[in-house]
Amino acid sequence: METTPQVLAASSGPWAQVRTGTVASATAGSAVVVVGGTSFPASFISPYEPAAGDLVAVVRQDASWMILGRIAGAGDNLVSNGSFEESGAGTSPVGWTLYDIASGSTASVTDSVAVDGGQSALVTATTATTAQSYLYSDPIPVSNGDTLAISAYAGASLGDNPPVQVDAALYALWFAGPTDTYPTTVAPDTLVADATDLVPAPPWTPLSGTATSTITGWMRVALRSTVNDTTGMVWDFVTARRTTA
Repeated sequence: METTPQVLAASSGPWAQVRTGTVASATAGSAVVVVGGTSFPASFISPYEPAAGDLVAVVRQDASWMILGRIAGAGDNLVSNGSFEESGAGTSPVGWTLYDIASGSTASVTDSVAVDGGQSALVTATTATTAQSYLYSDPIPVSNGDTLAISAYAGASLGDNPPVQVDAALYALWFAGPTDTYPTTVAPDTLVADATDLVPAPPWTPLSGTATSTITGWMRVALRSTVNDTTGMVWDFVTARRTTA
């Protein structure tokens, strides 16, 4: 008996899975995509040339991923200096503000490790006690009901020290005006994603999720670091894309 396409479609089997993700890095022959907080290598279909930051559709057959193409109309990355390339190594990251939640921290640009470009942001403690801080972006305008897809890469910076406590969290902060700074917010901080006990980068730990605005005002993406005087946190490739308007 001849097997029809309808019979095949109704059968169970190892069918392909389609997902939406963000290109983290790309070369002439391959790319790395992050989907739902997990990163993986993927091939792509010519003539598309992937670029870091592209929102793409990817398909998986067994363990192999392939980029179908860039999703048009998804919007650009709204985070200013999200890859920390606009200031020199050893200086404060342009377009970012540090706020100490507990104890003291400092933030600077480092060229020792990176996901996108050649630099990342390094957050270290200035005291012997465990320190928590927000490193938050320039403001992004939002309207009530806007949903944004937010992502970042984080990793420990331990040097020769053993792992202690290096935890990362990605937040959205909400403000009435573009010049307002933390903690002068108008809505509770929104946790987008978090990770504990990070390993030294590379490998990097991807964090991603969504945040929906309940205000008409401004949002800032915040990178929350938990470190002590023998550890540090590196951050790179921070993105925020509007998915609804």
